[in-house]
Amino acid sequence: MKFILVSILIIFFALIVAAICKINELKNIKYSQPQFLTDKKILTIYYSNGGNTKNVAQNLHSIVGGDIKEIELEEKYPNNIFKMSKLVRKQIKEGNLPKINNIDISNYDVIFVGSPIWNFSPSLPMKSFIINNNFENKTLIPFFTYSGGADKTKTINGIKEAAKTKDIKQPLFMFENGIFLVKEQLIKWLNNI
Repeated sequence: MKFILVSILIIFFALIVAAICKINELKNIKYSQPQFLTDKKILTIYYSNGGNTKNVAQNLHSIVGGDIKEIELEEKYPNNIFKMSKLVRKQIKEGNLPKINNIDISNYDVIFVGSPIWNFSPSLPMKSFIINNNFENKTLIPFFTYSGGADKTKTINGIKEAAKTKDIKQPLFMFENGIFLVKEQLIKWLNNI
């Protein structure tokens, strides 16, 4: 019994040391603006239902600058997660996208789009935004938050099909329940695009 307890404690402390090392690694990352953002008009646009995507979007905006806008629904989803899930499944099955506010993207060169992942795909409000806008001659950079499963290939293909553009940069996938050091994670991602 003592052996099992000692083994568990050793593993626990090893995980703590690994987490501290990762935190220190992230804290030492410096941001250098990627060339594709230089002298460009930048928009960060996001849809957030629970607040995680909004947090990431606001942190991203504080790093890259430009403008930031939120996708808003004409008719909000229910607060009850079960009712909301039922409605989203119905919308997916029927191919109905929610009505959203109109956001003019014509004056922007680079557009960061943030969305939670629903049913292994970008949220329906984000799909609605992408389908209803023209991304020709624009650079699209997606970022996603998720708490359940995330089929990254399916999610990115959902954006590519809807946006009808080839200039889509490497996306960021951020696990919602593990969001800490958001700015540092964003800087690491931006430096690698």
